[in-house]
Amino acid sequence: MPSQNADVPYPVGRTQYERELLVQQSRLFGDFTRQVLLDAGLAKGMRVLDVGCGVGDVSLLCAELVGPKGEVVGLDRDPAAVEAARERARAAWIGHVSFQEGDLQALDFDAPFDAVVGRFVLMYLSDPVAALRALLRHLRSGGVVAFQEGDFTFMPMAVPPSPLYQQIVDWIRWVGRQAGAEMQMGFKLYPTYIAAGLPAPQLRMDTVVGGGPDFEGYQYLAGLVRSLLPTMERLEVATTAEVDVDTLAGRLREEVVRGGGCISLQPLIGGWTRKS
Repeated sequence: MPSQNADVPYPVGRTQYERELLVQQSRLFGDFTRQVLLDAGLAKGMRVLDVGCGVGDVSLLCAELVGPKGEVVGLDRDPAAVEAARERARAAWIGHVSFQEGDLQALDFDAPFDAVVGRFVLMYLSDPVAALRALLRHLRSGGVVAFQEGDFTFMPMAVPPSPLYQQIVDWIRWVGRQAGAEMQMGFKLYPTYIAAGLPAPQLRMDTVVGGGPDFEGYQYLAGLVRSLLPTMERLEVATTAEVDVDTLAGRLREEVVRGGGCISLQPLIGGWTRKS
């Protein structure tokens, strides 16, 4: 969930709480991102640009994949997120990753990259085609382009049905649409890459499914709703009293466990190709 675009209002806040939510998000989706990056061809020694890096989860993953002889640069517009990413890299003693505050439309680097990557980035941009074209100026010929985006073409599911879960999903979808996010960005990676002048990408779709009392997804969904709550109230989607966010995760857990079923989180679609 990056903060790259001033044109599309970003529905999730930029507080310390939201930065912690990004870390939780990465725990849930990180293995899928790793596989997309491996399928895309990230390898030892590469120089990688992570766009909309947030607190650095994808950047740190890329740093692991490219090794100490590689280099990773994370870019985000949120100065607090950038500083948090720097602190995480320092704490982990990872010296071949750095972070910059800035706008992807005004990039200025002293050397081309071997790969440009991002997670939950293009869906928040008003013109993802133009953004990709701007990024391609900093990518060497044959370099990797790999983005992983959320997609609500296939609705997240609860089996058996969970009314509270369905309400949460409806809130998230409605706020995302009203805020201007592209809720089908995963499937639209293919035409977006083509329109930007890239070869047709390969694609894969993943989602997290879980149940039982210990599934982290309940807390993640409640945390996402908490972050969206100011926007929900402003858009008159729901009030704080109606949401009762402090008990939301527990109520969702109880409902799903009582039904003996499981739920899925939002699907992610990764797309990768190489610059001609």
